[in-house]
Amino acid sequence: MHTLKKGVDRYVWRNITLIKSRLFLFLILFILATMLFVMNKFPYATIGVILIPLAYVLGIYTYRKYVLWGSGVLGEGMVTKELGKLDDSYYLINGVTVPPNRGDTDHIVIGPNGIFAIESKNYGGEIECDGDSWNRHKVGKKGKRYELWIGSPSNQVKRNAKVLKDFILEHCDEIFDGKIPHIWVHSILVFTNENANLSIRDPTVDILGIEELSDYIENKTPELILTEEEVRRIGETVIKYSK
Repeated sequence: MHTLKKGVDRYVWRNITLIKSRLFLFLILFILATMLFVMNKFPYATIGVILIPLAYVLGIYTYRKYVLWGSGVLGEGMVTKELGKLDDSYYLINGVTVPPNRGDTDHIVIGPNGIFAIESKNYGGEIECDGDSWNRHKVGKKGKRYELWIGSPSNQVKRNAKVLKDFILEHCDEIFDGKIPHIWVHSILVFTNENANLSIRDPTVDILGIEELSDYIENKTPELILTEEEVRRIGETVIKYSK
């Protein structure tokens, strides 16, 4: 496996840094608000009473986002390790923003049997999929159900695959010497958390556990067959124009 980009991409790093900065600001605000309240003088105490719950709620919300992003980075690292099992006929690109996308694609794999856009999710809990509709929840110790955000990971990875396909077609003159083949990008959604309990119905993308990923790619029946040179050129072109 040839890896063309390593580490956390700028998009992820920028978001994590921003969240950490906000978390620090809300902590300072909470401390200052507490000091105003302790002064027990009007209007400082009143201002403190207003700011304490506000800073607390915003801080908790921001901390949860920080944990979520950190969990995502951990999951992406697990996928990168698993993809390292592929042989040197494959190229791996981690965490790039393919234009005109604003968000990143977690992993792109290019090999002789095709092109793969991979989205990794390190979510735990009960996860239900019905086509492109998703739900996620956890059950507390007292049996109470807690709904958790998940969005539509299948729509996300399909959108990234479509953008990558259009990008390759836009730069086809830099990649292919002869006739341009029919370009197809496989959409793969990988769940990395061992505590995830999946219930899948009518999936619109390939949904895998992390231990299935490398074997699945190697054994995938090709929609197109790429030469060694075309595989290399696609990877280098993605790196050249992506963020």
